[in-house]
Amino acid sequence: MVMHIRGLDGNDPDPYVKTYLLPDPQKTTKRKTKVARKTCNPTYNEMLVYDGIPRGDLQQRELRLSVLSEEGFWENILLGEVGIRLRDLDLAQEKMGWFALGSRGHGTL
Repeated sequence: MVMHIRGLDGNDPDPYVKTYLLPDPQKTTKRKTKVARKTCNPTYNEMLVYDGIPRGDLQQRELRLSVLSEEGFWENILLGEVGIRLRDLDLAQEKMGWFALGSRGHGTL
């Protein structure tokens, strides 16, 4: 569940979140939220679902979240990203928390 982002840098970006389960050479695990318009503190409350992946396989994966701003028809700007190693989480329990974005985003997700 992607809930909120706060404190993005930029001049009224149009942010969205893109996720992958790495490694993913064919990019079949790509998921995206809707675009939030003109905000540095968007709220999504969107569930991005991954079905059919064995639990043992998940322990070897990383969830990569990228925050991008939709700037034009084919142009998107990376605002920041974070990698979450799934072996560091108890996947049987719901976990809620903030994750600091790397790169130029300086926000938290």
